[in-house]
Amino acid sequence: MAKSQEFTFHSIGVIESAAKYRYELPRQAVFSSAGAFLRWNDRKYAGCAADLAGFERIWLVWVFDRNENGSWHTKVRVPVPADRDSYSVFATRSPYRPNPVGISAVELLEVTPDGLKIGACDLLDGTAVLDVKPYIPEADAFPEAKAGWRDRIEKSANSVSWSSKAASQADFILENGNFDLRNFCEVQLKYRPTDSTRKRVEKIPESENYLLHFRTWRIIFACDEQSAKVNILEISSNYSRADLEPGAPDKYNDKDLHRAFNANIF
Repeated sequence: MAKSQEFTFHSIGVIESAAKYRYELPRQAVFSSAGAFLRWNDRKYAGCAADLAGFERIWLVWVFDRNENGSWHTKVRVPVPADRDSYSVFATRSPYRPNPVGISAVELLEVTPDGLKIGACDLLDGTAVLDVKPYIPEADAFPEAKAGWRDRIEKSANSVSWSSKAASQADFILENGNFDLRNFCEVQLKYRPTDSTRKRVEKIPESENYLLHFRTWRIIFACDEQSAKVNILEISSNYSRADLEPGAPDKYNDKDLHRAFNANIF
């Protein structure tokens, strides 16, 4: 009979990233557009990484430390259209697990004395990292392997297009605030774009359009489910005029960006 055991782990470092909230990240690193930095908790870990130079990818083993109440279920809902809505947790990448441990294969850009500069990443700022392992293509990549229920995912996805106004607004926010709303919308609206149980989206009253929330921004989009097309129409600030008055509290430290955005003519 298997014996129940407990283990204690200590983090080796912490992620520094522009992503502060869970909804800002895609569900896998490959769908992200933002890089990050893994900063060592102790300089001794620099020695542990000394021979990583030359590896293009690494595995990060980390902790889902933002899970609320540590709750998990044997069955979880999946984010993509498949033949069922829920599957057993061990057959998914759900963050809610018996032990809140995550793994990510990420691009290694640079090894420094203070930590590792990494490419596209699905870890939030402040995430504790437990271990780093090299990605070894001949051992870790099996592109022809069967993937169970994921092989039955509906292949059709929404195309996401942008109005010229919304595209200019997204470019302004990326250049001045480092938030990639183009990638965010692509990930959020590719499947089930109007499902408010899965994302921060709502129908605009007395309108055919929808509202997708990102931090303190509002993204207005139209959706034609018959033709599987989503069109991003406009981006607006979620702050009121009073919120942006000089001296107003700035909880998220982003009001200067909103003021500059509102002053711009798109």
